[in-house]
Amino acid sequence: MEAEEGDRISLLPDCLLGNIVSLLPVKNAACTMVLSRRWRRIWPSVPLDLDLDGSNRNLGSDGQSILRILSSHSDGPIHRFHATISAHKATSSWLQILSNQRINDSLVLKFVPHAAHPPLPRDLLRFSANVLRHLELHCCCLDPQLGVTLPLHSLHYLHLSNVVIPETSLHSMIAGCLALRKLQLFRVHNLRRLVPCSRNLVEVYIRPHVPLEKVSFSGTPNLESIVLLYADIWRLCPDIFVKDALPPKVRKVALTLPMLHSPNFVITPKMSVSIITTLILNMKFSDGEELRKATNMLSLFPCLQVLQIWCLAFEWTDKHAFGQWQPAADTIICLNEHLKYVELHGYYGTIGEVQFASFLMAGAKALRAMQILHGSKLRDERINTMKSLILKGGKASSEAQLSFAWRSDIPTVRQDLDSYLRQVRII
Repeated sequence: MEAEEGDRISLLPDCLLGNIVSLLPVKNAACTMVLSRRWRRIWPSVPLDLDLDGSNRNLGSDGQSILRILSSHSDGPIHRFHATISAHKATSSWLQILSNQRINDSLVLKFVPHAAHPPLPRDLLRFSANVLRHLELHCCCLDPQLGVTLPLHSLHYLHLSNVVIPETSLHSMIAGCLALRKLQLFRVHNLRRLVPCSRNLVEVYIRPHVPLEKVSFSGTPNLESIVLLYADIWRLCPDIFVKDALPPKVRKVALTLPMLHSPNFVITPKMSVSIITTLILNMKFSDGEELRKATNMLSLFPCLQVLQIWCLAFEWTDKHAFGQWQPAADTIICLNEHLKYVELHGYYGTIGEVQFASFLMAGAKALRAMQILHGSKLRDERINTMKSLILKGGKASSEAQLSFAWRSDIPTVRQDLDSYLRQVRII
C-alpha cells in the first residue's frame, strides 16, 4: 500500500512516524515493515526498547523470538535490551547480531539458572563500550577480554550474578569502568580475592560463591556503602576485613544473615564485630529460643544503627512456647548507644513479633523510629491495638516514633523469601 489520498499517516515525516512506531509493542512495531516501502525503513530506525521480563511477554522468551526481533532491527540503534531466557541453539546467533549493534543505555541478560552457562562473545560490547550505562549479566561465561580491551568508560552500574570470569579479568573490567558508582557481585564463580580499583565507586554489594581470602577497598577512596549478603563476617574479621582499613567515606556496612533457625546457619559463640552498622535478619518468631538467638546476634554488633527484620511467620504459636527469653537490655551495647532505626517487614502481630518489637522499643535508648510494614489492609482500630501491645513495656527513648505502613507486595515477597532462604547458607 503506497501513500495515497486515504493514507495520510504515511505522508508524515519520518521522525513522527518513528515516534508512532516507538509507542507500539515490539511485535506490532516490527510488522509495520510490511505496510509499504516507505514504512520498511521506519522500524529499524527506531531505538529498540526491549524488555522480555515485562511489557513484551507476549513475544515469548525463546532464542528464536529474540533472533527475529534483532534480525529485523539489525541496522538500528538499541536503547535498552533486557531479556530473561533459557540457553538455546539460537543463542549464539542472536548474541552475535547483538554484538554488531550499539546499545546506548542498558543491557540486561538473565539466562535461566540450572542450565549450561552460555559463553558471551568477546566483542559483545564493542560498539557500546563508550555509551553503555547499565550492565547486568546472569548465569553466563564472560570472555576474559570482555570489558578489558574496550573499557566501559560510561558504565555507572555493573551487576554480575552467577557468572564465570577469571579474577584478573574481573578486576581489569572494574578498573576500566571509570564512571562506575554501583557494583554488585553475587556468587561470581571461584572469586576468592576482591580488590576493586575504582575512584568513583560509591556502593558495593557482595554475596560470595566461595569463602573470600582477601578483601581490600584501598582502591576505592569514595566508597560509602558496603553490603554483605550471607557472608561469614566472623571469618572475614579481623584478619581479612579490618575497620581501620576501610575508606574514610564509608558510613554503612550492612550484613544480611540466613534464617536464624536454619540448620545452614549454626550459631556458635562468636566474637563481636564493630564494623557492621546495618543488620538484616530473617525470622520465624516461632519460640523463645529463636528470640534469644536474635538478641545474641544484636550483642555481637555494638555499633549497629539500623536493624531490618523480615517476619516470616506463617502460623500462630502458643504463648507458652516463649517463656522468659528476654536478656537484660542494658547488656546489649547497640541498644544502649547506637540503634536508631528498626524496620519489621511482613509484620502480622504474632506473639513472637509483638514480644520482640516491645523488647526493642523498651530497650533501645537511642531509637528514633520503628516502622512496621504489613501486607494486610488493617483498620485503624487494629493498628491502634497493635501499637498499644508494642508500647506496653514503655519506651527507652523519648524520641522513638512508632508507625505502621501497608505494602501490597509484602505477601508475595514473604512467600518467595521463605522458599529461597531454605537453601541459603552462610559462606
